[in-house]
Amino acid sequence: MKPSSSGAAASGDSQGTETARNVAETAGHAAGVRRRSVLAAGAAGVFTGLSGCLGDGDRSLPSTPSGSWPQHMRDGANTAATAATAPSRGNLAWTSDAFTRWPPVAVDDEVYIGNVDPNPGPKIVALDATDGSERWRVDIEEASHYTSAVVGEYLVAAFGDRVVALDRESGDREWSATVTGTVSRTELTAVPAASLVLVPRRSGTEGGLTALDAATGEKRWAEPLADPVIDPPAVRGEGVFVATDSALYRLDIADGSEVWRRSVGSVALGPSATAAGLLVAADGDLAVRDPDTGDRIRVLDEYGGEAHGVAVADGTAYWLTDEHLSAVAVADGTEEWRLDAEGCQEGLCVGQETVVAPVKYEKFDLEVAWPTVAAFDRDTGDVRWYYHIDGFDVTFTTPPVLVDGAVYVTANTIDAVGALGDVPQSEESGLF
Repeated sequence: MKPSSSGAAASGDSQGTETARNVAETAGHAAGVRRRSVLAAGAAGVFTGLSGCLGDGDRSLPSTPSGSWPQHMRDGANTAATAATAPSRGNLAWTSDAFTRWPPVAVDDEVYIGNVDPNPGPKIVALDATDGSERWRVDIEEASHYTSAVVGEYLVAAFGDRVVALDRESGDREWSATVTGTVSRTELTAVPAASLVLVPRRSGTEGGLTALDAATGEKRWAEPLADPVIDPPAVRGEGVFVATDSALYRLDIADGSEVWRRSVGSVALGPSATAAGLLVAADGDLAVRDPDTGDRIRVLDEYGGEAHGVAVADGTAYWLTDEHLSAVAVADGTEEWRLDAEGCQEGLCVGQETVVAPVKYEKFDLEVAWPTVAAFDRDTGDVRWYYHIDGFDVTFTTPPVLVDGAVYVTANTIDAVGALGDVPQSEESGLF
């Protein structure tokens, strides 16, 4: 077993003085790049009745997590925001037995993970959100990327050239569809109100976006794009906003036709669709753009290295780069707070009172600035708690997922998804 540890700080204390040790297992994949890896095609064989099998950690959360994180950035607008309340502590409760290095999704009392690597075997697994025990698993085929979202009673997963919908209760396959080429190395977007799933795809150097009916898998439309899609599409109103490496598009949600296209240079993040406009990080700027024209309205901040993520709530953009974590007013770019906390993995999320982000922060009470997932006060940036992993070449591999009472994480120090929550610190300790 290999250890990791957690620290906590009372609200208002940015030093984070308590530390503890929690145990994790190696997953053997170092994710040093911004983009996630992917999954494979085809599903066969559902295995149920595994409720007695607890994952590593062997501790339940004190209560069943509630709320939902049904897709990569939680909603179709890509805000990465939720009304959920983060747990008061961030200690490791459990890690599941099933391996993954792709983003989990969580709805009600279940967490869904997938794997398309040949070893230990490609599968989709439903987990009990409280203790990590398996409820069902479905075998699938090998692929290079995996992405999923919950739409109503279905878990929709895309991998290889395949998109499948599984019944959330049983794991039974309800429909299956194929896309031209393969699923792009980004995430799909679900639009439950329109019963729509938007799947980025690529064929060689060309990209595209396919819209499927979430209830039947029937193709609604498919729109070719000059380059592969970067980050999941964002939806607001009748617009579907899509970024490639050097362009930003607005497509019509009804038929996929192009409404406008703008050259935007080197795109790092985006888009996120808000009432104040589209947030896109490109050419060293985090900027707000007009959703009707694509024109740039204002610059909120600049970055010189990597842009890791943005989350938007109540008119504030929470912004993570390889140099800082900050809160910026979308309306005029006013900086509300800034920390010299370095982003160490893409993605972050914002809850009712906290921002949860993967960072390295010199002010944490650690001998070395190890990678952490940390909770910060949303209004002030003060540290609430942090959970760290330590050892050679360690990293978190997907963005954190926040629901009421739990934060779900993956790292190359654990074999699957781990649940952080309000549990006592583990007595197990040691170095890698």
